[in-house]
Amino acid sequence: MNGKTKQEIEMDFTRAIDQAVELEHLAHDLSRIANNGVESAILVLKNNWRGDSGESMELAGKKTITDIYRTADDLIRVANTIRTTADLVYRAEKKAAGLCF
Repeated sequence: MNGKTKQEIEMDFTRAIDQAVELEHLAHDLSRIANNGVESAILVLKNNWRGDSGESMELAGKKTITDIYRTADDLIRVANTIRTTADLVYRAEKKAAGLCF
């Protein structure tokens, strides 16, 4: 089996980093949605909800916001793992191919 070319190694690394960047963008979008959209919706519901279940609705909304933030944090962690792994593989493949850093 032939090893990868320099261009293939570079392309694979770039592809992995691009995926990490995309996950980071998604995480930031989720955080923004939780901060602006969901919190605003909960406030509207809280102010307009009639009956005993209003507090339950507010608690459910807050849990949803927490879950969204947790998911965003998870995406950031995955992006960081992709970056670390991509760097390790990049260095190993370049070394195996006898390429200079």
